[in-house]
Parts: sequence; structure tokens; C-alpha cells
Amino acid sequence: MTSSKDTSPIRTLLNSDDTKRKKALFSFDKSNTNEEVLFKFNLWGRHFFPQYYKSKDAPFHKEIDLGNLEAYRGDIDQFVDIAFRGAAKTARTKLFLAFAICNDLDHHRRYIRCLSAELDNAKQSVTDIYNMLVQPRIVAMYPEILKATISKREETMGSFTTSTGIKMLAKQVGVDQRGNIMEDAKADFDWYDDFETKITLFSAMKSKNIWDNMEEARTGLAQGGASVYTCN
Repeated sequence: MTSSKDTSPIRTLLNSDDTKRKKALFSFDKSNTNEEVLFKFNLWGRHFFPQYYKSKDAPFHKEIDLGNLEAYRGDIDQFVDIAFRGAAKTARTKLFLAFAICNDLDHHRRYIRCLSAELDNAKQSVTDIYNMLVQPRIVAMYPEILKATISKREETMGSFTTSTGIKMLAKQVGVDQRGNIMEDAKADFDWYDDFETKITLFSAMKSKNIWDNMEEARTGLAQGGASVYTCN
């Protein structure tokens, strides 16, 4: 017996080869409400990356998704996402940023930085998002994101620039954040993840230095910029 869920219009569309209509289902712009965008995000994530949804969502996952979206859209300028290890806060933030790069018709954020205490961790976040964008099903639906262009684009372990003009860069917390300019534009969205270590937590001086550096980065964002902090 086929359930009503299996024959719903959305399920039928997702199972079809109608790329144009499916792309329209996921895309958004400033005219969409937050509720509509989050519905699209959850459809998109489950359709392309079901491996991230092996467990049932917890109630706080809605808060994580909404906070990320509100910061992305500029409704708030800071979102502090404090949750226990295993709460999927990092995974959902990666998914959300990949979703926004693919589906935001306004390209509201054009220079995104991922910052961690260890540069390798920040590079891994950037690499994970890049790997989402080069996943075959994503490339098939969004060939414009990383298509070849006349101008030289950056694609390394620590940064990449899409053909649609979105730059993502890995940075280390604790080093000078000034001077990161892309085509005369300042960074407009910072994501801090794992920005403290066991070593820094036992040193008030090192923690203070991290705080000062993060504050310098925050005040140096482009007008309307926002920061997301994922931490335990």
C-alpha cells in the first residue's frame, strides 16, 4: 500500500526529473518568509544529504536553523549557538551555508569566513562545504556555481570562490583579521567554530586575546554583517 506521503505533490516532484521545478522549490529571495526558507532548507538537506538526518530532529534544531537564517539575512547581527557535543550544530551550519550558496537568488552574503582556533579545523569546514557543492547531484542541478569562467577563481583547501561571486575563506582565530578584502568588499558573514581549546581555556590571557581578535573581526565586517558562534 502506498502512503499519502509517498504520493504528495512535493514527494512526486522530488522523485521526478523536472530539474527546473525542483530548483524553484528550493530557491528563495528576500520576498520569502523565514518559515518558508526553513521549509525549503529542510527539504533540500534531506533530499541531497539524507546521511545528515539519520536521527530524528530535536526541538532545538529548529532554533539552530532559525538563528543561522536570521544572522544570514541580517535580522540579527550575532547568533550564539551553545549546545552539547553531538547536537549537530556544526553539521547543520555547514548544510545551511551550502544551501544558501546554492539557492539564495539575492546572494545576500558574498564573503563568508570560517574561523577556528586551529586553522586546519577551519580549512576542514570550508572543504566540507566545497565537497557538498561538487557532489554530483548538486552539480547536476546547480552547474552555474562552480562552472569555468574567464576570470581566475580561487579553489584551495582553505578557500574557494563560486562563479556566482560568493567567496568562502578559512581563518585562524588569534591572528590579525584585518585586510581580508575581496574586490574591495569586506567580509559580511563570520562563522566561528571550535574557537577555544583546552589550552586557551586554562589561560585567561589567551582567552582574552581570542576575544579581542573576534571583536576586531566583528567590528570590521561590512555594514549589515553578522557572526555565528557554535560552541559547547
